Amino acid sequence: MGAISSVDGFIFTLMIKCFYFSLLVVAFACDARPAPHVESTVKALATALKDNYIYEDKAEQMSDHLLQRLGEGKFDGEMTDEQLANLLHEEVRSVVGDKHLRIRLSSRGRSTSNRREVPSYPNGFGKARMLAGQVGYLEITGFHNPISAFRADLTKQMTLLSGAKAVILDLRNNGGGSPEAVQLISSYFFDRSKPVHLNTLYFRNSDSSTDFYTLQEIEGPDLQSKPLLILTSDYTFSAAEEFTYNMQSLKRATIVGETTGGGAHPVNRYTISEGIVAIIPVGRAINPITKTNWEGVGIKPDVEVDEESALDKALELLSGS
Repeated sequence: MGAISSVDGFIFTLMIKCFYFSLLVVAFACDARPAPHVESTVKALATALKDNYIYEDKAEQMSDHLLQRLGEGKFDGEMTDEQLANLLHEEVRSVVGDKHLRIRLSSRGRSTSNRREVPSYPNGFGKARMLAGQVGYLEITGFHNPISAFRADLTKQMTLLSGAKAVILDLRNNGGGSPEAVQLISSYFFDRSKPVHLNTLYFRNSDSSTDFYTLQEIEGPDLQSKPLLILTSDYTFSAAEEFTYNMQSLKRATIVGETTGGGAHPVNRYTISEGIVAIIPVGRAINPITKTNWEGVGIKPDVEVDEESALDKALELLSGS
């Protein structure tokens, strides 16, 4: 058998190199594809948004965007649940800037981007107290579900405010909560013999609406004659905004502080994968007076000041009244 010529050797070496290069290309292509659980999670979120988000056209846009990004390789390769949740959150929020819409780990509670330190009060109520000039003051950090403990605490706080000439409710550290709590607290500030229409919530999936009126039968004092001021910040959000918007639209309160966060959509929680959940807005508020809501724009105060100055400004307004 004759010796391999230098030309034949070169060709043989080139063939071997091409073979190994093709293996690398195949291996890279395999690694680059999205992991099965990643692909299924992206598709599950796309379906959940399409089926449930309050605005059907925007739901379609977000769903199509996710599937397009999946096909473009945005989700290729292995990633942790946290990395995937963060990426999904960024992608959907790039299409719809709804602050209620969140994709996160199933084990994580509500978080804030600015790491705001919010006082921890039982049932969300600080202790009502009297300030100078017989002004009653109460901080509310959350509109919790109005179970018996919440109702009992609320009655206690409102009773402490009953001797005030005017009332200040501080919602600067309030990130939201229950519309039923909004309804209950609002009822203290209106004539109980005449139900007042506060708000309506419309839900896309059921094509149904729920109207909220002030309640006629509640425990505690009648505060309908007390001037009411509400303090806000850019952190004030969701149910706290509903309370503020309702009172402002009804001309029942003067709002002092900063423009609020701008979230008017009630939400449901959907499990997207074992470790990831989606908080999806499924309804929208419709105010009976304005026929709209504060989504995306927030509530502009009647008297606009930095949140740090809001209490002093409110007291100044009351002293001059």
